[in-house]
Amino acid sequence: MTLLPGSFKYRLTLILAVLALSVGLPGYLYISHTYVRALVQDQGNYLHGMATTTANALSENLRERLRDLNLLSQTALFRTATFSDPELTATINRIQQAYPHYSWIGFTDTQGTVRAATGNLLLNVDVSQRPWYRRGLSGSTVGDLHTALLLAKLLPAQDASAGPIRFIDFSMPVRDAAGQVRGVLGAHAHWRWATEVVSATTPASALANGVEFFIINRERQIIYPEQPPEGIQVPDALATGAKFGLHNWGTTEPYMYAQVAVRELAQAQTLGWQVLVRQPAAVAMAPVKTLENAVLVGALAMAVILLCMGYWIARHFGQPLEQLAERARQIQHGNESLEWNIEGRSTEVRRLVDALRGMVSTLMQRGQALEQANAVLEQKVQERTKALEQANAALTSQARRDALTGLGNRLACMERLHDEFVRLRRTGVAYSVVMLDIDHFKRVNDTWGHATGDRVLRAVAHTLAASVREADFVGRFGGEEFLAVFPATTLDQALQVADKIRLAVQALPLQDVGSVTLSVGVALAHADDTNKEFAVAQADAALYRAKENGRNRVLA
Repeated sequence: MTLLPGSFKYRLTLILAVLALSVGLPGYLYISHTYVRALVQDQGNYLHGMATTTANALSENLRERLRDLNLLSQTALFRTATFSDPELTATINRIQQAYPHYSWIGFTDTQGTVRAATGNLLLNVDVSQRPWYRRGLSGSTVGDLHTALLLAKLLPAQDASAGPIRFIDFSMPVRDAAGQVRGVLGAHAHWRWATEVVSATTPASALANGVEFFIINRERQIIYPEQPPEGIQVPDALATGAKFGLHNWGTTEPYMYAQVAVRELAQAQTLGWQVLVRQPAAVAMAPVKTLENAVLVGALAMAVILLCMGYWIARHFGQPLEQLAERARQIQHGNESLEWNIEGRSTEVRRLVDALRGMVSTLMQRGQALEQANAVLEQKVQERTKALEQANAALTSQARRDALTGLGNRLACMERLHDEFVRLRRTGVAYSVVMLDIDHFKRVNDTWGHATGDRVLRAVAHTLAASVREADFVGRFGGEEFLAVFPATTLDQALQVADKIRLAVQALPLQDVGSVTLSVGVALAHADDTNKEFAVAQADAALYRAKENGRNRVLA
């Protein structure tokens, strides 16, 4: 018993259908298994890359704020001046003006009474029970996001729709010359800085494609955005090693999301923040669905065409074969006198065989064409992957380049300091750190405007870059302050180069302004330094002494 139909035309049609499925189905399954998975992986890596960029930017911003207070706490003014000295209030007011997200900066005595504060807010108020004060007595700390009701009442009113004012606390002890704690320096940073960080690290194309950013705390509660969508449910943590996943977030539609932890500032201080980036799965998987549909439609179309052609061939060539079989049966029954006029019929049979052979050849060619289409799709996937890598590389470069001067920004400065400090620990070859600050730069902006100030910054940056070796590093540390790192350079050599730079800047012919000067602090890093910031702090302290001793000088 055979499973094939008895009719030739139906047999031929069935055979061609099986051939079509044999060629089209494996190709469809192969593309679905390999290339579709690659497209999903690429989209997940894209979301993970954006989450990583934002998490790194948040961590670096926290480090910068903590370093601002650290540098301020080590100045001679805060270590020795009396609490009644008006320069204390003036200094922290300048710090607040330099970074507007500082809603409040205060300096307390050891009993927890605020003795100096921005705008004189909370002046003479007892804050000894505040967590930031108690933590600040023992070391540098960063507090988790919270509301400050007392301070919020004193600050200018804001839009009620924005919700309650929330802050991040920074605090650290201030020690006198003998190393004894004489007070705590604390600051409240307004949480709106998170919005600026997220906006700065988000590509415009991502927002157009429905990408959303969230920041959650250690209790997996959403702390950004200020007013998250109603009914949203934060998914559980991704499995170890997983870069992305799918979750409905409490809605009917699934989302593809990536999750990256914000680097902690210290092991003893864990904020537990994480950045989540999500995108509607329908948008993220759109290229995948398009590819699957195109391949499926192509395979079905080829199968239908082959079925139609097989039926047509069987219908036109089956009758001659039946006639040939009838004559064969007659010969079998002994009717040998039949007129065996099959010359033309034999040609048709051969043509039928040739047609079948040609059909098989056509199927094979279409299979090769499908393989070529697969190769083209693979190349497109590789090109897209390369484009994503280039875009990520461009984002990484932009994150480390100061847009105004073209020098490395604060992030690039900290990375170079880290590299040099690691090399110092490994080889023992010292390096020098130089902090440079343009004297009276605010006067330039106030007198000739910010456009002239920007021109002065670019001219000074160009002079700095042209005055150092190729192996040296120069970056804009913030505002009118620059940082230089001289590898394998002694303190005396660094002082000589720093003075050469000071003279070169002083000799710059600047239109309208005339000339500007630099105050420079120099320090030599040692292998026994506690961290890479130690030499920076020493150089910064020397810079402040240069300022206090009349400016336009180099001190170590």
